[in-house]
Amino acid sequence: MQEASYASMDKVANAPTAEQAVFYRKTYLTAGFSFLAWMIAVFGLFQTGIAYSLLGAMGNVSWLLVLGIFMGASYLGGKLTFAEEKEKQYLGLGIYILAYALIFTPLLSLVVYYSGSLNNAMDNILIPAFIATATIFAALTVTVFMTRTDFSFLRSTVVFGSFIALGAIVIFTLTGAAVGTWFAIGMIVLMSAAILYETHQIKEKFNTNQHIGAGAMLFASFMTLLWYVINLFMRRD
Repeated sequence: MQEASYASMDKVANAPTAEQAVFYRKTYLTAGFSFLAWMIAVFGLFQTGIAYSLLGAMGNVSWLLVLGIFMGASYLGGKLTFAEEKEKQYLGLGIYILAYALIFTPLLSLVVYYSGSLNNAMDNILIPAFIATATIFAALTVTVFMTRTDFSFLRSTVVFGSFIALGAIVIFTLTGAAVGTWFAIGMIVLMSAAILYETHQIKEKFNTNQHIGAGAMLFASFMTLLWYVINLFMRRD
């Protein structure tokens, strides 16, 4: 969860209605186009065979190392998306997209493998998981914008829960245990809280020139939510 710098420009909450509308449109377009770019990147990884090479390489290294590289890339991407220079912001967004494309590769491969074919994977898991994730994301977004609830109180819950989740993932990796249904549900709840908090921060605290950072942050939360929804759907089948 990235924290933005709010010092330089007028906040979105204090901007004229027309300027707010422009900011929100740019923010959600950034998140949407990031998802499209992610799909293109994933497709390219599989079509070129790079995905299978990566899977082979991952079999020879610890998943903790892969997770560490992903977290480092995510941290760097998050920082760059809030830089003052537009070039750095787009570079950070690109790092985010590539990092999520790479980290999803093993999960998507498992989904296809256990489904028996790509068509079965799409029909039974991937498309329903995406619809469920998009529905949750939309409902949470509407909740923030249609109510006057201050979701700042969720910060401690999200930060504390993230540390617990990270510890659990390390334990799962070291012991070889699979991510269970209840853990996936818990992570969906945690990411839902994160989306509520982040959307509220964007609405109340962000500056009108921070739409790239805001969009990247929402994209990252959406993708993490999608990861665990897919895990939950896999266990359903």
